[in-house]
Amino acid sequence: MNVVALPDRRLLDAATSLAHLSERARALQVFGPTVDFDAPVWNLSDVKIGRPSAQQTHNLYFTRITERETRSMEGRVPFDPAFGNLIKAIIALREFARPVGADRYRKLLQAARLLYETMETRGFDPARLRSDNFYAAARAIEGTPGYKYNLGQDLEVIAEFVNKNALCKSRIVYTNPHPPQRLDAKSNKKAQQLRASKMPSEELIDAVIAMSDIVRERGDDRDILRAAIVELLLCAPWRINETLMLRAKSDRTKTGLDPATGETYEGFGFAYDGSKEADDAVKWVAPKMVEIARRAFADIVRITEPTRDIARWMERHPGRAYLAEPFRLADPSTQLSMKDLVVALGVRSLTAAVDWLTSNKVPTEKRDGKRWCRLDEVEAAMLRLQPKIPADLPQKLSQYLMLVPQHYFRDDLSTQYGVVTFVSDFQISDFLTSHERKNPSSGKTNKRPSVFERLEIHDSNGKAYRVTSHAFRHYLNTIAKDGGMSELDMARWSGRKRVEQNAAYYHGDGRQTKKRAREMLKTKAMGGRIVDAVDRLPPTDRDAFIEARINTLHITDIGACIQDWSLTPCSKYGQCGGCGDHLVIKGNPEHKARTARLLAEHESMLAQAKTEMDEGTYGASDWVAHNQKIVDGLRKTLAVHENPDLDDGKMVQV
Repeated sequence: MNVVALPDRRLLDAATSLAHLSERARALQVFGPTVDFDAPVWNLSDVKIGRPSAQQTHNLYFTRITERETRSMEGRVPFDPAFGNLIKAIIALREFARPVGADRYRKLLQAARLLYETMETRGFDPARLRSDNFYAAARAIEGTPGYKYNLGQDLEVIAEFVNKNALCKSRIVYTNPHPPQRLDAKSNKKAQQLRASKMPSEELIDAVIAMSDIVRERGDDRDILRAAIVELLLCAPWRINETLMLRAKSDRTKTGLDPATGETYEGFGFAYDGSKEADDAVKWVAPKMVEIARRAFADIVRITEPTRDIARWMERHPGRAYLAEPFRLADPSTQLSMKDLVVALGVRSLTAAVDWLTSNKVPTEKRDGKRWCRLDEVEAAMLRLQPKIPADLPQKLSQYLMLVPQHYFRDDLSTQYGVVTFVSDFQISDFLTSHERKNPSSGKTNKRPSVFERLEIHDSNGKAYRVTSHAFRHYLNTIAKDGGMSELDMARWSGRKRVEQNAAYYHGDGRQTKKRAREMLKTKAMGGRIVDAVDRLPPTDRDAFIEARINTLHITDIGACIQDWSLTPCSKYGQCGGCGDHLVIKGNPEHKARTARLLAEHESMLAQAKTEMDEGTYGASDWVAHNQKIVDGLRKTLAVHENPDLDDGKMVQV
């Protein structure tokens, strides 16, 4: 008896639905006609233009998980076509609905790879996907809680898409098993240790200063340029992309008032483009770092100005590339021999010239035993190498500060003066930390020593220092908070959209401010009820009371708070003016100005609430009581600032 297996109608329907969906996504050409929908890799570099200083190629690889990520298809295995079409359709249709950055799609691909590895027993057929595949993929995610949660969410995106379009035999029931990262989880011991590892030590900061001095003594402009950029990172809490995308005329000055001394000073800062949703702003340098910032800026301008001159030349001659004489602005149809090309490009040898032609796909022809190429095709290749700037930024290269010719920092390659590039993130990282790179052709590993290794600047264990550009941002945030800067000012200075993001960059425990407050209480440099409480205690109990009462301290925008958040959340959050756990720092001009503004606002709200109460509005009396308490507290705060009998800097509990 012959048994004939009839086709599964649901599987056929799912496969048909995916085929139709893939055709629709293919026809949309959301990334332009140059991106082949069926290719295992999509190059989105011409579509998703990132900041030039990142020097990042936006490739999406529709391939399986590999031991080591590469920048080519070498060693990669493409997805099965049906599964690949599913993920490509998701990306294409999401881009059609709402374009986002290539990084977002790379993360979605990471989740897809995990899902793909669970499907081997089902022939990698998306129509045979089941809920257990998604849960198995979620269990395979390794990394931090936040990373697990985000990838788990992307698995939900895939499951939702499959269900919505009926792309598999049965409905997927999947919920991300990884919880979102709680804010309080970032304050546990493990999280504190992780953040502390990002904080450079004072010893390392001293090593950076020593490095900068030695570099300037030796006079190598390539090192001086990168050392000057590092100095800027030490002068204010930058993100590296903000520094590397500065304009050439970004320096700003102002007359400021030092909150500590009350004396005026000449402020110095830089106008920059905000990132991570923060607004464009001016990042002001700490007063004690102004001299260093001015020197660093002057060095950067001096070293990069010749490259800006080349950029200006190209802007005056659109469509022409900057070649060496006598080929600059020559007839585009001019035929160049390889010897001519060596001169025109400024490379070291005929081999280097031929390699350049090959890598940049410049057509050549042989005549009379020689290889020739056209000048216009050489110039076109050079223009293709110029950096692409995102549409929301100024398009003139000459407006930017961190410009250098191609291969400027390389010893093994000729500097290409006609190709303007931005100093990149990696070139700063390469300067501060040694890297190893494997040569794909020879298989040999080449180590590029950091500046600390080259200058033999070692730590107490005899090892060269290692530091990331982002570590300086952590360092400055920590010392700013320990020095008394308010959370709001710190967020503004650091270019953050939200104040709560400050926590990830603080690696102390309030020890310095807490210690200072305790000393002030012991030496009568503090006033208010808390001082009276200490005086009433027996001398033997006072130290214990002070340590328990001032267990923590942080600066607010109108003073200092001694509420111990480790015991209980603050029940008066945002109402510091009427709180007994709030201390006034007498004479602080920023706190005083903020208090005056808040008082005016709350007096207006109090007057309105009283009017409503007189008219019999239900609940208005509660608002009167609330605002009256805040107004009374703010008036007492302002009175402390205006009291001539109190010394500036004294803390007073009101």
